[in-house]
Amino acid sequence: INHHCAIKTIEVNMDFASPVAAMEFGKLIRRGNGIEDLHVSASSSIDDSTVIIEALAHGLATPPEEDEFDSEGGLTKLKLSHFDLDRDAIDVLCSNIIHKEESRIKFVDLSGNNFTVRGDLLGEALFGSKSCLETVAIGKNEEFWLGMFDPSFFSKLAYNTTLDTLLLVDMGYFSTRQAAALADALCHNTTLQELHIEDNANMNEVELLALTPIFRHNTSLERFSLVGNNIGDLEAFSFAEAMCDNSAATNLNHLALNENCIGEFGAEALAEMLRECKTMKSLSLTNNEIDDLGAMHIADAISQSRTIEEIHLDENSNIGIEGEEALLRSLRRNMSLQRFSMRNDENHADRTLEVNDEIDKCLRMNKLAKKLIKPDWDKPIPPALFCDKLAYLTTSERDHEAKGQVGKVFSVLLARMDILVSHMPS
Repeated sequence: INHHCAIKTIEVNMDFASPVAAMEFGKLIRRGNGIEDLHVSASSSIDDSTVIIEALAHGLATPPEEDEFDSEGGLTKLKLSHFDLDRDAIDVLCSNIIHKEESRIKFVDLSGNNFTVRGDLLGEALFGSKSCLETVAIGKNEEFWLGMFDPSFFSKLAYNTTLDTLLLVDMGYFSTRQAAALADALCHNTTLQELHIEDNANMNEVELLALTPIFRHNTSLERFSLVGNNIGDLEAFSFAEAMCDNSAATNLNHLALNENCIGEFGAEALAEMLRECKTMKSLSLTNNEIDDLGAMHIADAISQSRTIEEIHLDENSNIGIEGEEALLRSLRRNMSLQRFSMRNDENHADRTLEVNDEIDKCLRMNKLAKKLIKPDWDKPIPPALFCDKLAYLTTSERDHEAKGQVGKVFSVLLARMDILVSHMPS
């Protein structure tokens, strides 16, 4: 660890560590060249975990000696798990890491700990004006969210200016008041760019709908993941409608709704969102309940979109041949998609191989068309080579596939009139 090495992540259990050992270990990790991620765990066998956390934090915060080289890299992420985190432990973390501007640790993961501190005080520590953190992860603690949670935990998020990523994963219990408090804070926040609310299978319809104002009013979020939250058609419709209302101001470009219960009507609403929200680049709907009709709605939106770059519809077992064909037709018309998948383990192997080959071909055509429209001006495409590549766009073993590329050809021609002019006879 004292020398340059390829180790990026270290996991250590502190069950039998003394405070002195914890401090020296912290100093060693701080000096370690290339180590970026430290995961420290404990168990109930530790009598006073606050003492261990204090010693470790002091070690991590110890400035280098005069003759000690302080590398430019170093630890950027700290994860603590299975500790009893009381007010004193949080204060120690704040004074040595969370509120310390010179600390390089900007990602703190406190998932899976036993909190014995009031929610408003924890919120002040993590999201208040003194916090220097850029990423916070919290969850996997049902007792905290169920018993001690104060909705004001999220209130400081409204005016936080340093945090760009928040992960709320497997929280066990998330009430309507808590969801509404989070939504209210994020309606005012102007800097958070990425939000993950994932694997909260106990969230019901009312709690999910309480998150809708985030879609309607937030203007800073770029990536939003709602994976594994029992989201059905009603919630998907509500989210999509709110996004459409906010289409002029939103910056959201990535929406993940995997492992939910979205069917035909939810897919129809999300398809309308793709038409209205020109910022949307990526939509992931893997492992839902979308059927042929839902796939057709999405296919229609793909055909019309000039901005969507990535869509995933894997493991939607209700999508049959009719839905697949509609999606393939839309891919032949679309020019913007760079990544697309709809793998389904229940499909026949030969059919899956044929579909995947067609998808790959369409995506290759898109990349070629994009390159022709926006070439590298340092290495311009010679007119003759341009014409050869343009001809390739209409080359196909089947007539219907060639016709599907005609729109791409015309788009390329319209965008590159300079090539056409240079080919005209004098």
